[in-house]
Amino acid sequence: MSADHQLQEAYQEWRRVAEAEGEAIRTRNWVLVADCQEALQQLQPVILHQTQQAHAEWKRLGQDRAAKEDTVRALVSELIGIESRNNALLKDMQQAAQAHMGQLGQAGRMLRQVKRLYAPSHPAVWTSFS
Repeated sequence: MSADHQLQEAYQEWRRVAEAEGEAIRTRNWVLVADCQEALQQLQPVILHQTQQAHAEWKRLGQDRAAKEDTVRALVSELIGIESRNNALLKDMQQAAQAHMGQLGQAGRMLRQVKRLYAPSHPAVWTSFS
């Protein structure tokens, strides 16, 4: 299999994992999100290696390096778009979670106030022993 083909496959794997990550974010499957992020980290050195191999192959075969790099650039641009959408989705979910935490904190404060108003300040003590 050619280095160029292996590079294309590595980028397609990145796309597959990034799209799975996006779906995991939407469904709040945080274990899968973490797995996807780990898989993407492991793909990075593979892509760097395959890029070097592909460059050497293009040169050796006398292929139009500029055209090949344009193809790779288009793939990378698509992947950046997917990752940007995933990042925006994560930020939206984080903001929603922070707002929810604020509401829960406010509800907790109100419950403590209600407890102070209606609960006896001192526990009842028996005054007779019969």
